[in-house]
Amino acid sequence: MALSTIVLVNQISNLSDARYCAGMGVEMLGFSVEENSPAFVAPEAFKEISGWVAGVQLVGEMEDLPVEEIQPLLEKYPLHMLQLNKVYLIEELELMPLPVILKVLIDKDTDEQNLLQFLELYEPHVEYFLIDSTELDSIDSATHGLLRNISDKFSVLVGFGLTKENTKEALEKIHPAGIALKGGQEIRPGFKDFDELEEIFEQLED
Repeated sequence: MALSTIVLVNQISNLSDARYCAGMGVEMLGFSVEENSPAFVAPEAFKEISGWVAGVQLVGEMEDLPVEEIQPLLEKYPLHMLQLNKVYLIEELELMPLPVILKVLIDKDTDEQNLLQFLELYEPHVEYFLIDSTELDSIDSATHGLLRNISDKFSVLVGFGLTKENTKEALEKIHPAGIALKGGQEIRPGFKDFDELEEIFEQLED
C-alpha cells in the first residue's frame, strides 16, 4: 500500500503495531530508547520487533539524553534516525551521529515570527521538524495558517490534531512533508485494535 505522504508512527512498543504500520506503507517507526520513558522499549524487544519489519526507517525517541550517551546507545539500537523531544543546543546537534527529527511544541500563543527564526536557526542540523502541541487538540483556521507558512519553508511533520475527518483536508491546506501519529499498547499480547490508525491511513491512500 502506498501512502500519499511521509508518515512517522511514534511510541511503537509491540510487534503488532510495527508489522501493521510497515504493511500499510509507513516510512518511519519511532521507539522510545530512554530508560526513564513510560514507553521505553528494551534493546531485546527492539531487536525482536525490528527483525520482523523491512523497508522502514527506525527512529530512536529520546527526551533529554546527554549527547555523550547517545553513541554508546547505538550499539544496542541499530537506528537510522534520532527524534529529540527537547531542544538541544546547536553545538550538541552538530555532534549527533545520525539525522535528527526535532520536536517543537506550539500553543495558541506561539508567535509565528519567533518560530520561523528558531526553525531557520536549527534547519541546517535537522532533517525534519516535528510540530506538536500539548495544548492544542485540533487544527483551526489560525493554526492552519501557521502550519502552512512554516511548511512552505521547512520540512515539517504535523504531529497533533489529526483525525479521520480532517487529515486529508489538513494535508491539502498545509502541505507538510508528512505527519506523525502514535502507536499504543496491545489489548493483550498479539491483539491490537487498529481502528483509529486505519481510519487515518484510509485518508492517505495514494
